[in-house]
Amino acid sequence: MPIIWIGFIVVGLIGIICLIRSHFELHRLVVTEYEIASPKLEQIWDGYRIAVLGDLHNNEFGENNQTLLGAVKEAKPDIILVVGDLMVVKEWKEKDFSITDTILKGLSEIAPVYYANGNHELRMEQSPAQYPGWNEEFQQILKKYQIHYLIDQTVLLKREETAIALSGLNIGEEYYKFKGKKRPLAPHYIETKIGNPKKDQFHILMAHTPLYVEEYARWGADLVLAGHFHGGTIRLPILGGVMTPQMQFFSGLDRGLVKKGTTRMIVTGGLGTHSINIRLNNPPELVMVTLRSGNRKDRCQKGKRVKK
Repeated sequence: MPIIWIGFIVVGLIGIICLIRSHFELHRLVVTEYEIASPKLEQIWDGYRIAVLGDLHNNEFGENNQTLLGAVKEAKPDIILVVGDLMVVKEWKEKDFSITDTILKGLSEIAPVYYANGNHELRMEQSPAQYPGWNEEFQQILKKYQIHYLIDQTVLLKREETAIALSGLNIGEEYYKFKGKKRPLAPHYIETKIGNPKKDQFHILMAHTPLYVEEYARWGADLVLAGHFHGGTIRLPILGGVMTPQMQFFSGLDRGLVKKGTTRMIVTGGLGTHSINIRLNNPPELVMVTLRSGNRKDRCQKGKRVKK
């Protein structure tokens, strides 16, 4: 047999093995624990637990997502933050909010839930003719389960006489359409939408895309929670994530903790996929953040697999 045919066979077998592994990995949930410290946090906030979910894209972990919901409940969060894209909003996809309904119902029974848009929620909101009735049904689900929907809004989370700020930034769809490069934000973009943060108050910013971390840092966010990049789809040793949905290659912003000055950004690897239905060395991820008061080192614990 010619060597070239042997090469084709070997490559084909490797491809098949990778696809099989990806199929199983799509449902192998891990929980990644972070500790984020700040001198802005008073002692009463020490130990405050935040669950972060994003980019589920109608994926399921067990029947009715009971494995995922069980992992969230076991982590004992004080608050649950959804950083967008629970569903898939595409021309080729039929409207189906059954999984979104089930997961939000379950989350709302665990802790208060705050939700910020991803590009899929934004798409159905800004293109009602293309997706008739989609946004209306989604809004009904949010209302039914008393989900706090933060669209260019800031709320205060209070403990006794102290508070931290939480904002949801709704980045325009035009910033998601650029492939392979970054479209600069308009001048004073974040300030125009949600105002300026107080310098002495700890401020959490939910922003679906991590691409603008430098802008988030200049704005003054202490902690940014993002997703969108699906962990880079395929992760390679040392090099990290290969490709984002916006065709950035080896961005370094697709999963994990990113530091810019005093700003910390945690990017969840996400819980699902859509157009490119592949995950390799990139398990779906539930992120848990524990806040710490004072000047301590940030910590990250390697993702722990959740048993079904």
